[in-house]
Amino acid sequence: MDILPLLNNRGLASVARRVSLAALVSLAFVGSPAMAQDIEGKKVTAVEIRYATAPTVDEARLRSNISTQSGQEYRSEKVDNDIKSLFESGFVDDVRVLAEPVGDGVKVIYEVTTRGTIVAVGFTGNSARNFSDEKLAKETKLKVGGALSDEAILTARRNLETFYRGYGYPDVQITHRTQPSESGQGFDLIFIIEEGGKNEIRDIKFEGNSIYDSRTLRKQMKVKEKGWFSWITKSGRFEVDQLDQDVEAVLDYYRTRGYLRASSPGPRRDPVGDGRIDLVIPIHEGEKYTVEGVGFGRMTVFKSEELYPGLTLVGGQGYSSKKMRDDIKMIRSYYGSRGYADAEVTPDIRDAGPNKVNIVYRITEGSRYRVGRVNIEGNTKTKDKVIRREMPLKPGDWFNSVELETAQARLKNLQYFEDNIQVDAAPGRGGYRDINVLVEEKRTGSISAGIGFSSIDSIVGFVNLEQTNFDIMNPWAFTGGGQRFSANLRLGSERSDFSVSLVEPWFMDQQLALGGELFYKNSQYYSDFYEQKNVGAEVFIRKPLSEKSSIRLGYRLEQVDIELDNSVRTLSAKAVAAGKPPSLFLNEGGDYLRSALAANFVYDSRDAVIETRSGEKIDIGLTLAGTAIGGDVDILGLSLQGQKYWNLPWDSILSLNGELAFVDATSGEVPIFDRLFLGGGRTLRGFEFRDVGPRDPVTGEVVGGQSLGFLSAEYTVPVIDNIRAAVFYDLGFVNDGSWDPSPSDLYHDFGFGVRLKLPISPVPIALDYALPIDSPDPVADKGGQFNFYLNYQY
Repeated sequence: MDILPLLNNRGLASVARRVSLAALVSLAFVGSPAMAQDIEGKKVTAVEIRYATAPTVDEARLRSNISTQSGQEYRSEKVDNDIKSLFESGFVDDVRVLAEPVGDGVKVIYEVTTRGTIVAVGFTGNSARNFSDEKLAKETKLKVGGALSDEAILTARRNLETFYRGYGYPDVQITHRTQPSESGQGFDLIFIIEEGGKNEIRDIKFEGNSIYDSRTLRKQMKVKEKGWFSWITKSGRFEVDQLDQDVEAVLDYYRTRGYLRASSPGPRRDPVGDGRIDLVIPIHEGEKYTVEGVGFGRMTVFKSEELYPGLTLVGGQGYSSKKMRDDIKMIRSYYGSRGYADAEVTPDIRDAGPNKVNIVYRITEGSRYRVGRVNIEGNTKTKDKVIRREMPLKPGDWFNSVELETAQARLKNLQYFEDNIQVDAAPGRGGYRDINVLVEEKRTGSISAGIGFSSIDSIVGFVNLEQTNFDIMNPWAFTGGGQRFSANLRLGSERSDFSVSLVEPWFMDQQLALGGELFYKNSQYYSDFYEQKNVGAEVFIRKPLSEKSSIRLGYRLEQVDIELDNSVRTLSAKAVAAGKPPSLFLNEGGDYLRSALAANFVYDSRDAVIETRSGEKIDIGLTLAGTAIGGDVDILGLSLQGQKYWNLPWDSILSLNGELAFVDATSGEVPIFDRLFLGGGRTLRGFEFRDVGPRDPVTGEVVGGQSLGFLSAEYTVPVIDNIRAAVFYDLGFVNDGSWDPSPSDLYHDFGFGVRLKLPISPVPIALDYALPIDSPDPVADKGGQFNFYLNYQY
């Protein structure tokens, strides 16, 4: 066995070196240069981790820092990067790389000396209340027995600083030292704390502001005075970094409104006793400026007349720093869309008379680039191809900086990674720009169970299993393939549901989603006079037409069982005996086989699915069920749904939500499970669930209509973090005949409520109370109604 020492780098843990490790490898072969040259380019048969001392770091964590893999060619440059990466991880004190010839290949061995373990954590200097050793140890998030890595220690220090600042200690400083444990088995980690004084903000004041009042300026700040709900909102904290940003936000408020020279020498703290302060921010407002003219410096890629139409700040308008930033971004986007990745735009602002300025945008165009390599890092679970298929730019394309933002938005929308996704360009070879994608995996699977309550279907126990980054071809792990899997069970006093679904968003590696679902639903909450059971399956395909629109085609086959309550027949018999017509429900009982095709066109420009602030969604659907495709239900349905959102001042949100729907029987009658209803949460909230529409003359219960129209306007405002207040107005109609959009019988209601975003649920919970204003059917007016539901719509 011939084992060759390639490198021993004890003592280089600072990684401040710039010496080529490949050169050092060559030096290691002074006695046998031919053998060193022979290894370069050979096939790596295996990569082994060998511990020189007792292992204190898991092998998988070390391998995540090694790029050299079995099956690849041996490259000294890669070994260089591996050693550097291992030292930078903070987990090792020494790395020794060995090479073992195996046939025509080479086995690479990384012999490591890992850092010592943490035996105990201690503190000194923590004299203030609320900062016992036990509390601080918990806040460090450190685990006894864990590796004493630089990253873990730095994270612990940051956690402690955040904890202190949360209690009003903005000037806290924390350092650390280590010492050998008395047991001789590891190290004690001691945090040295300089607490500084306590500063809780009693009041935020401004000096020198005559144009805008203090209340208006305080709204531009995230730092707040301590209030009644500070234990929830964390108000009253003195955060130095955030305060600097807030002062700049206040000045930008002025500059956006024309006060170009607005400035501040910085805030000061006026003590008021008991650890409280008044925060005072002096403001020099200056004069208001207008823009005399806007021009461009020398350009070769664009002409001035091509850029002028995109400007928002033009001559004759008041100066606005926001509009100027928007125009700079627009100009850079124009250049970026043509491949000029390095284009720089500098505004040259010059006086043009009393309180007037000229703005000239000086542009450094740079060179045009193509896309080189697309490098992906950080995806420990998600396959590379799942990320690459979301990239609109491919190697060889003309570089487009606008598409980098598109790629970042797409990756964020996957919800597979933390929000700190980075998609950046870096110099490549020649006239190329490499794209570097850095992601951090987050948990994509969840299992939840519990008991819930709804104003519609009463008490429900539930179990949910969901994996949004599923991989059916990866047994036991079942993650990383970008598929979406879910299984749901609901058991309650009014329902029993089970469903399992799987969606492949890139079927055959094409931008075509293929999905399917199996379901069982037993619903008693629809009516007091019948029980409905649905058992079946659905399969669908969805094809994007553009960035914001798609078309969906689906086929659904289900067995529907309508079981009438005996009271229907009893009441109907009494009605007939009295010379009145029988109950309409008598024609509804029985088993149905529903075979249906559905097509939907969807346009969705919403900025978010949950807590939407801007954009719109339009969904146009057509459904055809009939004997021609294997069922015994013959209906044709059309639905047009729309949502529109506006983000207004003070982060208030105005939304409109509407629907126009029709259903008709191509043979026979429309069964009750395909008829249309209104009432309850998300529709007419001032009326009971499914209690608006034509009624059965015998039971008095709504049997549904064949034409429906609905419109709701809602306005919400933030109260405190994660709580919004809402006022709303709903109106709608349900007509008996098909294709009858006549609003002659309109139902109206108005109400108010709250939207709660609780830690236990990512979806806001809505609590509403609504009062009917007008009810053409007096039976439907049952006074004020309370609704409780999850407030989101896909």
